[in-house]
Amino acid sequence: MDFCYLCCLENEWGEHMKSHIIIHHSLTEDGQTVSWGAIERYHRETMGWEDVGYHAGVELIGGEYYALFGRAEYRFAAACKEGAMNQVGLHVCCVGNYDSIAPTDCMLNVLVRRVLAPWCDRYNIGAENIQGHRDYAHYKTCPGLLFDLNLVRDLVRRIL
Repeated sequence: MDFCYLCCLENEWGEHMKSHIIIHHSLTEDGQTVSWGAIERYHRETMGWEDVGYHAGVELIGGEYYALFGRAEYRFAAACKEGAMNQVGLHVCCVGNYDSIAPTDCMLNVLVRRVLAPWCDRYNIGAENIQGHRDYAHYKTCPGLLFDLNLVRDLVRRIL
């Protein structure tokens, strides 16, 4: 494992400091049923991880979008090894394939109001440090070719 000095920065309570937020997509079609459990099972059973790789998720369930808990925020993610983002980033997965369709306004509203803005406020993360997985893993399109990260950053700035 590569050593990174950023990974060792801690606050006064010994918690690892977070400096970035990384947005992902599941690259699966979102439906009316819960896929978050399937993602967690895949990470645990197939990948052999101790928990789902993301700190949070956003998913359409029964016609409404919900923010879902994932791995504890103080734990390193298992989502983007490039740039030490597993260590310094908070990771959220938006269930859906945003290579083929753009995220809905309702999904973005839940993502911004329930996940991103609270994280930015709690961890003092600027909107400019909200990034896509593709910004670090250049071989990926995540969170999707049709996912407008600049729009998301602007929506967060309006709230903060």
